Amino acid sequence: MGTDPYAAMAAELNLLSRRLDGLGAELLRLRAAERAGTPGTEGFPGAPGWSVPSAAVAAAPVAQGWPGPWGTGGPQNVSEKPPCGPQAPVNQQVPAALGGPLRASRTHSQAPAAPGGGPRAPRRRSQMSGARVLAWTGGGVTLLGVVLLLALAASRDWFSPMGRVTSGVVLGAALIGVALRLHRRTDARVGALALAGTGFATLYLTVAAATARYELLAPTPALLLALLVAACGLGLADRWRAQVLGGGVVVGAAALAPVLAWGWLLVALVLALQLATLPVVLRRRWPVLALVAAAGPAVYGAAVGGLADVAERVPTVAVAIGALVAGLASALPAARLLPAGPVGALVAAAPVAVLATSAAWGGWDGAALVAVAVVALAAFAAVPGTPRAIRVVAVAAAAVGLFQATFLALEGSTATVVLFGQAIVATVLAAQLRARLPLAIGTTYGAIAVLIALGRDAPLERLVRHPAFAGGPLLVGTAVSALVLVFAVAALVAGVRIGLVRPDPASAPLWVPAGVVGLYGVTSLVVTLALLVSDDRGGFTAGHALVTVSWTVVALVLLARGIRRPALRIAGMVLVGSAVAKLVLFDLVALDGLARVAAFLGAGLVLLAAGTRYARLVAEAEAAE
Repeated sequence: MGTDPYAAMAAELNLLSRRLDGLGAELLRLRAAERAGTPGTEGFPGAPGWSVPSAAVAAAPVAQGWPGPWGTGGPQNVSEKPPCGPQAPVNQQVPAALGGPLRASRTHSQAPAAPGGGPRAPRRRSQMSGARVLAWTGGGVTLLGVVLLLALAASRDWFSPMGRVTSGVVLGAALIGVALRLHRRTDARVGALALAGTGFATLYLTVAAATARYELLAPTPALLLALLVAACGLGLADRWRAQVLGGGVVVGAAALAPVLAWGWLLVALVLALQLATLPVVLRRRWPVLALVAAAGPAVYGAAVGGLADVAERVPTVAVAIGALVAGLASALPAARLLPAGPVGALVAAAPVAVLATSAAWGGWDGAALVAVAVVALAAFAAVPGTPRAIRVVAVAAAAVGLFQATFLALEGSTATVVLFGQAIVATVLAAQLRARLPLAIGTTYGAIAVLIALGRDAPLERLVRHPAFAGGPLLVGTAVSALVLVFAVAALVAGVRIGLVRPDPASAPLWVPAGVVGLYGVTSLVVTLALLVSDDRGGFTAGHALVTVSWTVVALVLLARGIRRPALRIAGMVLVGSAVAKLVLFDLVALDGLARVAAFLGAGLVLLAAGTRYARLVAEAEAAE
């Protein structure tokens, strides 16, 4: 009788099930022993250096029916290999029914331990911070000593110039070498960063001293060498991924460079630092390093440009424009990688050297230099894809430059008229584009122009004293007054189109100042036009009579438009009160004869008509409701 195949298969499955049960029990005990921290013996199969807890092996029950090399009584020697063979991975996943994933533990001899046998305590953050402060303070003191040595050696004729430079190079190279060696140890990397930053800054300052103090190097090769030194230091910071190292190189070199160099060479040296940081900043996206590198050209460019010598105009212009180009060239790719705040600071700092230099020169030369910055900033703002916040900073910087160029090239009333023209153009552009930025620029320009007009071209004092103007300034006053009125109207229209000015009390802080400026413009324009017709007492009094009547007419218009708009209605009533106050307080005293009669009769008749018409409009509105 043959063997039943189904019975044989059942026997095999039963045998496999018993094997898996035994393996699961063994693994469960191994996990329990591992959690209990039982020391193990070497030789866990399949992974040298790992161990199986010996107590767990000794306590493991015999899995009945295990055939194969382990026999039927389970493993008798831990050096024997399991049925899975030596190729089985240590972290092989075991089904959840058998106790989850297999976990192996390293031997106790390989685990890091404290001298007392327990786990090593983590370093305290405060201790590491203190170590950093000590290391970088030592680096700063060392750099100061190097600078003092180079400066005193030149002033007191210590050693030869070549010996001084050689000593600086040797010291810088030695510091970098020690830093490279220390960086291999994890616990010494704080000191390694400080040593490397000090070493590269020492080399950079040595190049500056060799060029400015000892004249051993020409400016062009010296700048190339300084750029190479800075690139090496920042390249090491990139390799070690340490922004603090890059900042140490830049700050150490830029902060002490004025002791050894000055003038356009100083700006060129810190400009080389900024150029060297650009690839690292873009690669690692380090905004702090970008700001630190941009501070040197901005600060030193402003200082040097403000004290520029006439004989050094060409190199001064070169480094000022170089700082402008470097700043904008750095900000252009950074705008797509870094946050908007740091990039905006880069854009704002880029034209500082140009603005300071042009302010020191004055005249058309300074205005032409500022015009270069204005064009560059406008071109930067027009680049597609530039974030809006950065574009706003560029346009604002260009507006500042245009304002400075206007007052450098022009003076007196001409500058006031041109400034009003720029304000009107900006506000009209804002109304067409429905954009707030041109409105803000135009409003700023116009406010400054109004203040200048009040103090010089059309002062209020001249509007209440006869004669208001005399001779030549009469035409200028008329033109300025007209521009004041046009600017106020343009600002109101632009605010309405953008949605900032509405006929409600909430927007009163915006339209009330514009209305006051417009009222001042109307008053000044009417008086000056009357004086153009008759430059005497009669013209002055007639002008003020027309002003009073014009105020009442404007009040009538506001009241008519304010039937359902409380803000306009309130403004009209305020203007009516102002007209009556002017009649009583000014016209009654300053005017005489027919002008006084005309002012009172005209204002009274207009007010009567306004009251009658306003009452009818109110009745119609109530009936419609």
